[in-house]
Formats: sequence, structure tokens, C-alpha cells
Amino acid sequence: MIEIVEGDATDIATIMPIMSDAFDPAFGEAWTAAQCLSALAMPDCRLLIAKADDAVLGFSISRWVLDTEELLMIGVVKDRQRQKIGSLLLIETIKNATIGNRSQLFLECRDGNNAMDFYSNIGFEPIGRRKNYYNSDDGLRPDAITMSYIL
Repeated sequence: MIEIVEGDATDIATIMPIMSDAFDPAFGEAWTAAQCLSALAMPDCRLLIAKADDAVLGFSISRWVLDTEELLMIGVVKDRQRQKIGSLLLIETIKNATIGNRSQLFLECRDGNNAMDFYSNIGFEPIGRRKNYYNSDDGLRPDAITMSYIL
């Protein structure tokens, strides 16, 4: 059974293998441990961890400002993707944002990333675009798509 638990800075080492596994290195989307620690040092930032027994299968990092929540990062170990773990993490993030009286949940996703379908199926809508936001190994500069979920 998969359990979603709150994590903290002491859990960063347990999510770093997932960070390396879940994100395509061609786009430089994975964060370093220092970036994760820096995010968690911000007020109102939350780390959620998906576990089965003692195995860490996924994580999400979100933060809130005023009445909005932003999903900063979500990742699931590659061999367990498409098994609803990401959905469980995202649903828990939505639940926490709702309890916190947030009005919207935002995220950004690389244009062309298969995760856009995942977010759309949950109910996120594209609301903006940052041109040439990402760098890639092949020299292309994909846009970032901003998406919103109304709570």
C-alpha cells in the first residue's frame, strides 16, 4: 500500500535518486539537493513523500503565497510511473491547498513534456507561456507552459 507522508529537510537524500531517475537530463529539469534544501527553507513550503513499506517511490514540493499554491516539483521513480503514485501526490497537494483556503494551484511544465497530459487529466488548464524558458542538450529552447487548477 502506498502512503503519502510529510517530509522535511532530513528527507532530501531519500528523494535525490528519484530526482535523477524521473527527469530527463537533456533538459536540466532535475534539482540539486541544495536547491531542494533552499526551497524547503522558504516559509510555507511542503515536501510530500510517497512510500510503500520503506521504499520511497515519489515526492512533491509545493509552496504557498497568500491564497495560491504552486507545485514546484513532482517526481516518481521511473519503474513505478503510470501507477497512480503521481496522482496520489498531486491529490494530496490539492487537498492540502484546499484545507489552506487557497484559490488556485499553479505549475509550470516544459512544452512537449508528456506530463502535460497528466496535469490536464487532473483538471489543470494552460493559462500562460514563458518563451524559450528551458535549455536542452540539443540547443533547442522549449517554452514553459503555466497551468492552473481552480480550487
